[in-house]
Amino acid sequence: MTDPYQARYLAHQRRKAGVLAEVLAERHAARRFADRPVSAEDLGPVLAAAERAPSSCDRRGVGVTVVRDRDDKALLGGLLVGGVGWVHRAPVVLLLHGDPLAYKAAGEAVFMPYLDAGVMVGHLWLAATAGGLAACYVNPNVRPVDRAHFAIRFGAGIFCGALAVGWPPPPPPDWVGDTS
Repeated sequence: MTDPYQARYLAHQRRKAGVLAEVLAERHAARRFADRPVSAEDLGPVLAAAERAPSSCDRRGVGVTVVRDRDDKALLGGLLVGGVGWVHRAPVVLLLHGDPLAYKAAGEAVFMPYLDAGVMVGHLWLAATAGGLAACYVNPNVRPVDRAHFAIRFGAGIFCGALAVGWPPPPPPDWVGDTS
């Protein structure tokens, strides 16, 4: 028999599971954003989620760089193969960089920062969705000819990907067709 305290606890666990299921159902890739800035206050819970993301050996070897500057986003639009034509329109782009010093075992830097960044981007994306924001992952593919320029402008380290974040665009107005 369940006592009232255990019953309350179990009900609380079911509510938490329901909230998570709702957030997961809402999460989708968005490459269009409203023309509305994302404030530091709005972005705070998203960045806090990155700090809570698990990482291999709890080393926290992946960091996040926030890019808001219009010219920097335009440059990213030309450098990030997966972001060409759209990433510059996001109010914020979060760059994920692995620190090579964190991944010391032989061959580890080839794959571990990407695994850690993958877990982190999941946390970032869910926190963004929970906060009403839209997001889209941008793969870390930078053309070889552009890599040195990218590293100089956006930081050295192992570039592991990016997350474009912004408010969802307003829904399009309903179109009423000609019925004649």
